[in-house]
Amino acid sequence: MGQSFYLVAPRAKKTLAWGGKLGEILFDGSAMELVRLLAVPVRPQNPSETASSTPAQARNGHFTTTTQIASHGAAKDMDGMKERPKRKAESEVITSSSQRHKQAKTKDGDNRADTDHSVTDHSVTDRPVTFSTLPPEVHRLIFTCIECIEDVFRLGLANRYFWSIGRECMHDYFTSSLGGWANENIVCVGEDVKPGDYPPGLFSAEELDVLRQKTSDIPYDWDDDDWDNVAIANEPFTLYHFTFPSISTTEEKFSLFTESSSLVGRFSDLDISKDPAYDYIRREMWVDEETYFPQDQQWILRNLTTKQFVRSEAIALKPEFIHGPSIRVLGFGEVVMSRICWSTSSFTNMSDTANISRGVWAGHRLDITTLARHRDETNEVGWSDVSDEVAREIAAIWESEFGTDWRSENVLARCIISLGTSRR
Repeated sequence: MGQSFYLVAPRAKKTLAWGGKLGEILFDGSAMELVRLLAVPVRPQNPSETASSTPAQARNGHFTTTTQIASHGAAKDMDGMKERPKRKAESEVITSSSQRHKQAKTKDGDNRADTDHSVTDHSVTDRPVTFSTLPPEVHRLIFTCIECIEDVFRLGLANRYFWSIGRECMHDYFTSSLGGWANENIVCVGEDVKPGDYPPGLFSAEELDVLRQKTSDIPYDWDDDDWDNVAIANEPFTLYHFTFPSISTTEEKFSLFTESSSLVGRFSDLDISKDPAYDYIRREMWVDEETYFPQDQQWILRNLTTKQFVRSEAIALKPEFIHGPSIRVLGFGEVVMSRICWSTSSFTNMSDTANISRGVWAGHRLDITTLARHRDETNEVGWSDVSDEVAREIAAIWESEFGTDWRSENVLARCIISLGTSRR
């Protein structure tokens, strides 16, 4: 039957729930998952009217900032809406301790304020403190302490000023599930790997000594949470064992569009969906891959261990197949998977004769980022472009599977249909 291969970040102890024969998962679109794991998102710029983070001052019960919207009172409702009546908690004033001290009565009824000669800055101590008049830094701290994303949206509905903070928290929430394996050591490990067989440089000599002494239990049923039901006990530990649920955390499949659609749907079922403020922010609640992976920028795959990079246009079969970091049919995911495999056995269910099971990038740290960000971070000093080398290598693999005319329209059409029906 042959061995199956599984994606794992052994040092971070992260793995995916699926695997398969390399001759299948390399060509059926499964490798696209690596793009989500490795692509570093680009946060969209905020609208200009709320982009400022200048501290707000309390004036007449409204926030004012240097931005245009805040100059009209950021605590007001969205444009086109009536001002809501203030809640009791908002209108109640937190009186300063010095004021309370001045108003305290003595035992004989005299007002101590008459004999209090301390110097007090009334412009500060007499100022009412409400939730709205807290400094922006405190407001941001409050938002970051909100655990439920729905509650972030609810607070953001109060006014544009709060939505400018809530928007940032929304981006934090969505981007936290993107690029989680960027800059991690990753391997596509075969289950036939032998004990002590690890990619060079993945672990230190001291760590290898510990791993050689380590054992693991093999369960009867992988889907059974009861790991006391053991088929093989004290099995010598291998790189493959890092894919076990008892060792590594299994990454959940995540879809930006599905998650944002679910959030919008939950709000649509509430009375809040009739709020004009909700109409204003709902447009920004809808996000997808393009929100954080702009398609008008050039993206590159980087090997952070060797300081090498691969350009998208060098490996894409057609320019129109490039959609930001995602490339149809053959892209960064396939490049990564073809170079990070590791197993003692060379059996891969593939026609290619190259020793793909001893990948030259196995155990390396990778990411996918924009060319502009790469230049800003590195000034391109010490980096080498290996796009042509990788393109030739990939072409040889695909030719061995699909024949010399693998770039033809007919073959590509079959590949696209196959990707659409078998993508995980």
